[in-house]
Amino acid sequence: MSFKKIFTIYHKELKDTLRDRRTLMVMVLVPIVLYPALFAVMGQIMTLGSERLEGKVSKIACVPEAPPLLDSLLHKQDWVEIASSDDPAADLQTGEIQAYLSFTRSEEQDSVLIYFDAAVDHSRLTRQKLKTVIEDYLKQLQQQRLQAAGLDIHFLEPVGFREVNIASPAHMGGLILGFMIPILLVVTLSLGAMYPAIDLTAGEKERGTLETILTVPVQRQELVMGKFLTVATIAIITGFLNLFSMLMAYSLGIIQLGVEKGLFEFTFSPFSLLLIFFLIIPLALFISALMLSVCLFASSFKEAQNLITPLYLLLLFPALFSLAPGLELSNFLAFIPILNISLVFKEVMLGNLPGEPLFFSFLSNSVFAVLAIVMFSKLFNAEAVLFAEGKGWQFSFKRSEIIPAEVLQPSGALLTFSLLMVLLFYAASLLQLKYRLWGVLITEWVLLFLPLVFVVWYSRIDFKKALNLRGFKITDLAGTFLLALGGLLLAATIGQIQVKLFPEAARINEILEKFLNLQTQDIPLFWGLIILALSPAICEELLFRGLILSSFKKHLSPAITIGLTALLFGIFHIHIFRILPTAIIGVYLTFIVYYTGSVYLGMIAHALNNAFAVLYISIPGFPNTLGWLFREESITPPGLVLMVFSLTTGAYLIFKRRRRV
Repeated sequence: MSFKKIFTIYHKELKDTLRDRRTLMVMVLVPIVLYPALFAVMGQIMTLGSERLEGKVSKIACVPEAPPLLDSLLHKQDWVEIASSDDPAADLQTGEIQAYLSFTRSEEQDSVLIYFDAAVDHSRLTRQKLKTVIEDYLKQLQQQRLQAAGLDIHFLEPVGFREVNIASPAHMGGLILGFMIPILLVVTLSLGAMYPAIDLTAGEKERGTLETILTVPVQRQELVMGKFLTVATIAIITGFLNLFSMLMAYSLGIIQLGVEKGLFEFTFSPFSLLLIFFLIIPLALFISALMLSVCLFASSFKEAQNLITPLYLLLLFPALFSLAPGLELSNFLAFIPILNISLVFKEVMLGNLPGEPLFFSFLSNSVFAVLAIVMFSKLFNAEAVLFAEGKGWQFSFKRSEIIPAEVLQPSGALLTFSLLMVLLFYAASLLQLKYRLWGVLITEWVLLFLPLVFVVWYSRIDFKKALNLRGFKITDLAGTFLLALGGLLLAATIGQIQVKLFPEAARINEILEKFLNLQTQDIPLFWGLIILALSPAICEELLFRGLILSSFKKHLSPAITIGLTALLFGIFHIHIFRILPTAIIGVYLTFIVYYTGSVYLGMIAHALNNAFAVLYISIPGFPNTLGWLFREESITPPGLVLMVFSLTTGAYLIFKRRRRV
């Protein structure tokens, strides 16, 4: 490659991109003007609203009348107006009063209840003020009774108790910034890369200039690097400007958040800022390459926006996960993209500089950035992607107007997956809550299999090719059994590691095992295997290793096709702590079908995996027979040897034929 040519392309694309008003608005106007203005206006509105509420008089009712001492305390409050009410509950709902007190007297103990409407700001504030008055009333009442009995107030308080927060205002400010800014940073980096990525790929396709650019005497790799550097530059500048603007908005007091009360202090050392800026660079490169890769599949600006929205949400998810209580940066989490930079930001804002996790975070983000660039480069060099003429999802009320095809376009497959996810999330959840395991059976055949068959029929695609309904040889079957065994041990090992890192996963696993236990629901083993092993093996494999795999394979490389199909398979199972182990299973299932061309082998491996889980959960004593393979804490040495042997031998038996789907 010629660096001079790369720079020339980069210079040209960057100049054209900076002329685009949408890019300039996202890159400059939003961080420099909108953020400070928005924060200032929000702060002023919140301050004005709080002062306005504080100054309002609150109407309350007492049912029955308040005791004399409490009545005296209430009348001393200038914010209280005691109103008479025949039906205080109705008056509270209509807003005639903001709260009412109910008194119950007994020989043992009197009680006071505060009724308020937590959905109404004024009522909620009234409750807080009333609580303070009632606490004062209780103290005075206690003191009166103790004096009457000749006792000191300390008789009831043998131990003085108070809370002391040792965190400095600077640390409290860093805590807030560590939670808020990483999410905003991922959002702004994604927005900064979005428009130039769309314009330099789908935009050129739509304008018809891509073919012209390809006739220029430059290598494809030089063109790839020029476009990538343009998008990455815009993303980095946008991220820097947004981060600088947000930090200045806090440090200059545009956002108060208790600064005037001495609760928080927003200060940043030059070293911390430099470190954060340095860590943003590989993250921006990673996001830019992903945006470009996705936009390559679109043939118009509008289509690119539709395709990039799921990616945008997917990038935001790890940043949101960093908000989980108790989640701290570790060497393992440092290798999870986006989540690592979010956790690093939290640590740096608190004044911590964890050496190894910091280094691993930068290293992993750099590796992911390189991998994403390689993926974009391969996609850009794939004619089927660059000049795809597929029309995507064909829709017509008349099926005869739809053009027949061998397989669905990727956009159609992703749309089918999305629609089935909606059914799974809403209808399947209700069915399984009501009918338990029988609801799982209905889910697989009614909500998954029937819509899938309808989509294939309606789209006029070839059933056999779209669903990979092909035969297989005995060596393929042997490789499938070995991969199923090795993959099962690998998924179990990943699950054990996950439980160690996230103890919350153990509780979710217990709930899932209780739900799947056949004995607790009095279901025979035969029907349990039909419901939990055979049905998912058929229905889910037809979707993932059939419809989705066949649509991806013509446009993507083997590694990306297998990885993306496995990821969708993991997401399909919804629970956050099941995504990774299920995706691991999805990798070897997809590998089997990709290189053998037979979805039936995927069904066999899937059924074996699920059948093992059913036996493990439902048959007492079955786990003890496998103690030589793996325990609850970790896999045993014989189990590790068996896992490696099964995976390598099984992969060899299947891969050596190299018969793609």
